[in-house]
Amino acid sequence: MIEWTRGRSSDAFDRNIDVQISRLRKKLVERGFPEDGFKTVRNVGYVLTTAVESAP
Repeated sequence: MIEWTRGRSSDAFDRNIDVQISRLRKKLVERGFPEDGFKTVRNVGYVLTTAVESAP
């Protein structure tokens, strides 16, 4: 994701994506999304655990 969004590679200790996911979780929860809507998968990334419907 870092290469895709920032145009650079990252190292194993780069926390940029973790911070962005944390901010996204907070915003989504404020709008009624379940707190456990994203699951952190160690050494892999993140998984969306909630069904999502598109807006009309």
